[in-house]
Amino acid sequence: MPATVATYPDYKDQTEKLVQQHRALRGERLHLAVYLAPPRRPKRDIYLFEVIDDLGNGRIDPDKKLFTFAYGTTPGFPLPEGVWLWMILTNPAELDKAIEENWKQVDALRSARTAGKAVVIYADAKGKKFWNKIK
Repeated sequence: MPATVATYPDYKDQTEKLVQQHRALRGERLHLAVYLAPPRRPKRDIYLFEVIDDLGNGRIDPDKKLFTFAYGTTPGFPLPEGVWLWMILTNPAELDKAIEENWKQVDALRSARTAGKAVVIYADAKGKKFWNKIK
C-alpha cells in the first residue's frame, strides 16, 4: 500500500468523466451530480451523489435510506488498493422526501457542503433547485 493516497478533491477529473458517461446513458435523466467528502467517512474513499429521474421507478425507501453502493478499481475508474468509489443515488421524489424529513444521508450532504467539501459536477435546472434545498 502506498504511503500517500489521494483523497478529496484529487479525483475530481475522473469523477467528471464518470458523470459525463452517466449523462450519456439512455433511459436515465441525470439532474444533479455532486462529488463530495462527507463527514464520518473513510478518508481515502470517493463519494458521488446523483439524482436521476425514474431511479427505482420513483419509489421512496421506507427505511429512509438513499440507494448506496461501493466498488473498487475498474478499467474506467482506476483506484489504489483499498480505495472505494461510493455511489449515492436517488430520484427526485425520494430526494424531496429526504430533504423534507432530514434523512441521515441528506444531513451528510449538507455537512459536506457547509464544510466546503462538495463540488457540483453537473446540475440542470431541477438539479440546481435540489442543491439549493440542501443547505
